[in-house]
Amino acid sequence: MNYRGSYRHLLRNSKAAMIAAVEIYNKPRFDYREECFTILLLNAWELILKAFLSKKGKSIFYKKKRREPYKTLSWKDAFNKAENFLPSNIEPLPVRKNLELLSTYRDNVIHFYNKQGFEVVIYELAQTAITNYKDLLKEAFNLDLGADIGWYLLPLGIKAPVNPIEYISGKNFSENHPMPAATRQFLSELRSAVEEVQNAHADTGRLLTIFTVKLESSKKIDKADVVVGVQSAGEEPGPLVIEKKVDPNITHPLRRKDILEKIGTLHGTKFTSYTFDAIGWKYDLKSDPVYCWKATEGVLTRYSYDIIPRINQLSESEVDVAINEYRKYMNNKERKRGEL
Repeated sequence: MNYRGSYRHLLRNSKAAMIAAVEIYNKPRFDYREECFTILLLNAWELILKAFLSKKGKSIFYKKKRREPYKTLSWKDAFNKAENFLPSNIEPLPVRKNLELLSTYRDNVIHFYNKQGFEVVIYELAQTAITNYKDLLKEAFNLDLGADIGWYLLPLGIKAPVNPIEYISGKNFSENHPMPAATRQFLSELRSAVEEVQNAHADTGRLLTIFTVKLESSKKIDKADVVVGVQSAGEEPGPLVIEKKVDPNITHPLRRKDILEKIGTLHGTKFTSYTFDAIGWKYDLKSDPVYCWKATEGVLTRYSYDIIPRINQLSESEVDVAINEYRKYMNNKERKRGEL
């Protein structure tokens, strides 16, 4: 018996399950949308983990018990077995926490029936799971999920979407319309997962990412986060892309002292403001909007949580090079200033 299974067969089924999940979610009318979508999404993850183990030459079966049929690993056990072999840019902790929350929803879905607005939480978790899946597919199998899923969608809606930030923070509820117990418990688990990932200095973007897409006419861009319009004949060729910045209090809440406290030590050495400045200078982090936001007046600088795993993933030698080059840069700067 082949205890590893065929990784190509497992991978083919995994991709089919993921594409089916996306197709179901994008149907304009589907009363069991989140439930079916989540089942297929987790199935796709279970299969890709088994394909990953199979390709590594690892068994995807539990130890056989006498007089019982062979049983393949659950997604949790497959993940535990695979996490030591995952690509370096896919941190196991946030990915596992993301899948655990989706699994909690799948296993207890009856408690979330008719909980208006809760689908926005599942969407954000699931979209992050798809992004993680896409990255694993690319890194481990050199396959692009985007090659099988095109942007041929017509996103029409009658109701305004629920704001995910307001929903998670509880602003959508009141004394007359309190938050249901099951929802409150789930969001509590979500907050605990975020704290655990942050305390481990891992990438929270692998656990939960807020995705918001708005498509509007290029003539009405005042309320759009991202607007992509096609210019009419006679104008300069090419698409018109206008990006509107989001609230930095949500996306970039950290000050430098917060980052120093959260990192604490780096490669066994206290993480100081000088080290932070050296790394920021060497890798030009302040110019990257993913990590840094600066007020137009130039007096306020804030950072996103993404900067913490970005710094933590640097090797000791990379940190040393940044410090040495930054010291030389500052010394030359001071010498030139003295010559004026």
